[in-house]
Amino acid sequence: MKYACQYAIVRFMPFVETGEFANVGIVLTCPETGFFDFKLLTRVRRITGFFDQMDVRIYRAARNGLQKELARVKEYAAQAVLNDPRSVRFLFAELTRPREVMLRYDAPRVVLANDPEDKLDALFAYYVERNFVTPEYVEKQLEKQLRGVLEHAKIKKMYSEARVKQGSFAATFPFAHRNANGVLDRAIKPLHLAHDDAAAAYEHGWAWVGRLKQLKHHRVLPDDVLIATNMREENDSEKIEVYREIKSSFESLGIKVATITDKEKIERFALEDLQDA
Repeated sequence: MKYACQYAIVRFMPFVETGEFANVGIVLTCPETGFFDFKLLTRVRRITGFFDQMDVRIYRAARNGLQKELARVKEYAAQAVLNDPRSVRFLFAELTRPREVMLRYDAPRVVLANDPEDKLDALFAYYVERNFVTPEYVEKQLEKQLRGVLEHAKIKKMYSEARVKQGSFAATFPFAHRNANGVLDRAIKPLHLAHDDAAAAYEHGWAWVGRLKQLKHHRVLPDDVLIATNMREENDSEKIEVYREIKSSFESLGIKVATITDKEKIERFALEDLQDA
């Protein structure tokens, strides 16, 4: 049986002037059963990464205050539903009404759920933890940025998607160029290395190092390849070390590496020797 549940996304907006916010929690209720519960973000890395000029203690204090408030609401709701399960609907409406505070609620939404508790976990994973953000998803976003660079250089039409394969090893390049003889001679590959976890960046990076090494060994890799990565400059020495190791491994194969923000380097690579193509 599916139940109609109401939920609201908790948003952290420390600077009203800019309107910037980060999703940090979910509050969900099921009036039909009297269910009420919430989940809040405990990790602060995303907050410090997005609001880099803000003292993280501000977020922690606001979150702890809201957590206490929601815990009291949950306890009150558990008592109120004994008399009328539908009373949580009014409680939820009052809780989520618009307020000019740092932690505020987005407009309430309705969702059907077999199990409200499972739905709360799923909504938190989607809106807060962004579990849909796979390396493939991020690399599609990087691909859009690269397309913009090629459009700016007025050479986008000279690049198209190409796939190279040898045995069980294959690689798809969203931007590849063929010379006058139809030979694939230049390619650009976006690569997501800005993982929250250094081990994930290591595994994803090395998977591509190994793949391109085998394709080069079998002489099916274009002569000129550029890896455009979203690696960020940050204080995490472990991530920086992983990035440097992966970058060095690509370069040992004769593969160039650039950060996605280095548009000049990407454009120079894309334009190089095209007049001879």
